[in-house]
Amino acid sequence: MVLTATILLAAYTVAIVVVLLKPARQPDPQRGQAVGCLMIVVVGLLALGGALALAAAYDVRWLVGTIFFVTVYPAVMIAASLIVRYRKTGKWTK
Repeated sequence: MVLTATILLAAYTVAIVVVLLKPARQPDPQRGQAVGCLMIVVVGLLALGGALALAAAYDVRWLVGTIFFVTVYPAVMIAASLIVRYRKTGKWTK
């Protein structure tokens, strides 16, 4: 469970950092607010990763399990929405 949660947290963090580093197509006044919000989300993911590391080091099973389910839930929902989209349209991308 620890390894799966760690991989998912890393994937979520990398995905957000890629979005942050991607240049804007056109100037947008709300981009600063969006970047600030995404930075707060990255800090939250890093805090969750730190809590996971501490829980794994001190063998706190209930915390590891909680963090595991918190990180797996978005991945399951994304996979489910992709499957539904594929069944409706017959293709994986837009």
